Amino acid sequence: MSSTETIETTLTSSSDSESVYAAIDLGSNSFHMIVARETDGVSQIIDKHKEMVRLRSCIDESGNLNDKAFEKGMACLQRFRERLHGIPSANVRAVGTNTLRVANNSRQFLEQARQSLGHRIQIIAGQEEARLIYLGVAHGLPKSTEQRLVMDIGGGSTEFIIGREVKHSHLTSTEMGCVSITEKFFKNGELSPAAFEKAINYCRRILLPHRQNLMRLSWDNAYGASGTIKSVGQILAANGWTQGELTLEGLLHIREAMIEAKTIDALTLEGLKEERRPVITGGLAILIATFQELHIHAMTVSNNALREGLIIDTLGRMYSDDARDISVQRMQNWMKVDIEQANVVSDTAKYLFNQAHNVWGLHTHDIELNRLLNWAAKLHECGMAISYKRYRNHSAYILSQADMSGFNQQEQQILSALALNHRGKIDLSVFEEFDESLTQQLLHLVVLLRLSVRIHRSRDYLPIHPLFSIDGENIQLQFDENWLDEHPLTKQDLKQEAKQLSSIGLKLKAH
Repeated sequence: MSSTETIETTLTSSSDSESVYAAIDLGSNSFHMIVARETDGVSQIIDKHKEMVRLRSCIDESGNLNDKAFEKGMACLQRFRERLHGIPSANVRAVGTNTLRVANNSRQFLEQARQSLGHRIQIIAGQEEARLIYLGVAHGLPKSTEQRLVMDIGGGSTEFIIGREVKHSHLTSTEMGCVSITEKFFKNGELSPAAFEKAINYCRRILLPHRQNLMRLSWDNAYGASGTIKSVGQILAANGWTQGELTLEGLLHIREAMIEAKTIDALTLEGLKEERRPVITGGLAILIATFQELHIHAMTVSNNALREGLIIDTLGRMYSDDARDISVQRMQNWMKVDIEQANVVSDTAKYLFNQAHNVWGLHTHDIELNRLLNWAAKLHECGMAISYKRYRNHSAYILSQADMSGFNQQEQQILSALALNHRGKIDLSVFEEFDESLTQQLLHLVVLLRLSVRIHRSRDYLPIHPLFSIDGENIQLQFDENWLDEHPLTKQDLKQEAKQLSSIGLKLKAH
């Protein structure tokens, strides 16, 4: 059987391209793309494509993705690119998950991947992956007030989420996946009772620290998503062991059939697709361990997963239901940020951005620079909750390491870089991880944030909109008459700022 699956192909005309969205998931085992059309806020899938790239199997002993990963990955993404033609760039979201989080050379892979796909690919944290999975699964289920447990087995990680309707209350991402467990315990293809016992016990130990929280929250029904769980459901139905739902008894039937075959190559099992054969043992071990550890009676297979969640989340952003805004508010509350001060700094930063964005070219098709500046302004002082001393360093660390729903890895790195540089000496080293094309834009965002913070040095919570102009390397701020004399601390701060900006080749004058 081919490793490529395409269904429901529909050509997109230019007249309706603005309402077409695409989501690409660069998983540890397979790459997925779905294309959907939005009508009145509801998405309808019009195309799907999947290829078994198996990135996780292409990591060498040094922790690097090998040449095979680059070759297969780029070839797949070039095929994806053909289908994306005509879809607005803002409507395309591409994310990488576990393997691209852990591979040492993932940055090099992503640089080539961007060229092959024609779109930037963002790495998302395990918690964000779990959130998007739950969003996708929940939107594919009938409306209900039931409490749900959602499980998703990927190539390198397994996510567990508990929620009600479309709101989650618990997210967990664990370091076990169908590829990683297969390689660890079934690498030679032998299917012995001892190998299964070791694999299942290993997975139970990984689950043990999460078991108490999951069991305490409880659930009415369990749902499973993605390839491994779908495949197991098909095997159970094809052999008459269940109607397609997963049960522990059914899982044990599959295990016994595997043990009887002795090797994965000799296994003949109704419903097992050839593309799933190389990793099915690891996925089965994870499922058995989960059913035993969490006492799951039955699990319903979901047709939706991460890709559908990406589409729903993108539509939410278009209609002002952005999870990132909620994350920023939660972070402000958690770290007891001075919200009035944050709001006036944000307001001035927005005003300066509007004056500068054309002159400095502060626009990209895939990074929302204006919103990132706004969020950085609202969170730049979050580190004060730890200590005023070196608080900008604390802010930078928090924003780079915290689980913030809706944000991808690069967005959090940008917030961290802005927070670190909102005052004091400008640290250029933090920009080395970004593309050269983005570095200059981020430095200009730093300038806008620094000026906004300096302007509000008196913390009187009043909106201030000085005239702002840029001419080459010269920046001018013009305030109302006598305003600077009435604010001597701010006047002194702006003089200090002029010295700091000179280090990056800019000249500041305030009058």
